[in-house]
Amino acid sequence: MNTRFRTVLLTLALAAGFVTASAGPSSADVPGHVIVAEVSESNSDDKGAEVRCPDGTRVLGTGAEITRGGGSVVIDEVIPTAFTVSAYGVETPTGTTAAWTIRVWAVCGTPRTSTYIRYQTTASHPNPKTLGLACHEGDWLLGSGYQLEGARGNVSVTALIPTLDDVFVETKENHRGYAGNYYLRVFAICAEDAPAGLRVLSEESEEDSDDKGAIRECPAGTRTLSAGFSIPGAAGETVLTYFIPTDGTVITYANELSGTSRDWSVRSYATCADE
Repeated sequence: MNTRFRTVLLTLALAAGFVTASAGPSSADVPGHVIVAEVSESNSDDKGAEVRCPDGTRVLGTGAEITRGGGSVVIDEVIPTAFTVSAYGVETPTGTTAAWTIRVWAVCGTPRTSTYIRYQTTASHPNPKTLGLACHEGDWLLGSGYQLEGARGNVSVTALIPTLDDVFVETKENHRGYAGNYYLRVFAICAEDAPAGLRVLSEESEEDSDDKGAIRECPAGTRTLSAGFSIPGAAGETVLTYFIPTDGTVITYANELSGTSRDWSVRSYATCADE
């Protein structure tokens, strides 16, 4: 994780967003809450990593992180299954000779309700792409993920935005453009009942032309279920470096691909629920 970013978080000008679900008789908490991670080998090749939830728990949310490759590596996929999360990093066409790693995160638990994973795939064109995916009517979104097929480091996901019951994903071609076709697949981790205190919150960084990040804390007495992000103003000139769920926060960071005078920002989304 970028330690410099940790030290400057307090100086970021942040704008907050808040959405919450009221707890009712059918609400359920999430016992067994734990966050686990695995990291890949360190080299300059495209690579992936997979993490498995502890026995008896299921995947609730996701995250991924590129280290020592910021601005040169695209997080090409973050795929949840019932018990695992896998992530894959692909170098941009300009690439890097630096040895880098990808770390994948899973938020795990044993919610007192049935959970399931939905997915949907776009057509191979036109580009860029947007796709929204909702849980079944009356159900609730816990976490999400995405997958690019055929993008080969030429396309970045610039938004993975959760609400209480659906997720919205957006892509942008990197600044050099991309003539090839690719697919976007979106995943939604859904629950039949809302965990008590389920809410989605966001924080946005200041808007300028520097590498930057944002952090969103869950309120006292709640814990992180999943992470999301968006990069407003990205226009294909920035690339996500990490979106990390911790026990009570979501931390997001993005790097410019090769420098731009365009002003842009980063927004972190935290899906939280009562302890």
